[in-house]
Amino acid sequence: MSQRFKLLEICRRALSAFAVVTAVVPIYLLIKQAFSVELDSFAWPPRWIPHHLTLEHLHKVTSTGELRESLIRSAEVATVAACTATLLGTMLAYAMTRDLRARRWGLAALTASRLLPMIAVALPLATVLIRVGLYDTPSGLGLALVHAAIALPVAAILLLGAFAKIPLELEDAAFLDGASQLTILLRIYLPQLKQALAAAFVLSFLSSWDEFGFGLLLQPTNRTLPPLIYYYAVFGDVGAASALALVSTAPVLIVLVALRHILIRQPKPPAF
Repeated sequence: MSQRFKLLEICRRALSAFAVVTAVVPIYLLIKQAFSVELDSFAWPPRWIPHHLTLEHLHKVTSTGELRESLIRSAEVATVAACTATLLGTMLAYAMTRDLRARRWGLAALTASRLLPMIAVALPLATVLIRVGLYDTPSGLGLALVHAAIALPVAAILLLGAFAKIPLELEDAAFLDGASQLTILLRIYLPQLKQALAAAFVLSFLSSWDEFGFGLLLQPTNRTLPPLIYYYAVFGDVGAASALALVSTAPVLIVLVALRHILIRQPKPPAF
């Protein structure tokens, strides 16, 4: 039996090491490409350790106004999309928790929305956004609304599980004690939903920040970061594309660090 446990432990460690390697190697290659000269980037056989380092690619992407505009636009679009998806997901999850029919129809609608291929809805969405004046705007508001719709199913389902853990008796008891709906929301639900709300916001933010297809189709000139990285790569400037991808990870890290204390905090029991 001990030999079996040792074998399982070896397999577990091997799988853990494989997972770490598959996660670290792409990051290392991205950093290497961002600081390597072109000769090292296209050398054959490939060089795992660059012979010459340069800041030219990083300086190139940070000195252009297009990067600053795309970075700000991506942050604005992702923040608006995440806030909208989290707010609407909270409302939808609360309704689905309290009503069986709403749960059935809500889950069916959320599942159906995820089954549609992007290209099937991209062109109709572009037509609608053109008519309402939200297509390819400098603010990216139309794209933010589309990203919010994409992130809404994930946020709603995540929050649905959080709402389901809160007993209905707490709300009924608060009503009997004369608490208003706002008091119940602030003193019963929010303290227990902080982790779920933070997780829904982070997932919605990341899905918008990394989204490429709708960003390419709905913002062809006022680009966000993923299409801008694509254009650098398509035109053969791999070093600049890698440097831009490296820069684009900073806001994601900032969001995760800012919300880390909420994501790891244990929920406290409600106080009346």
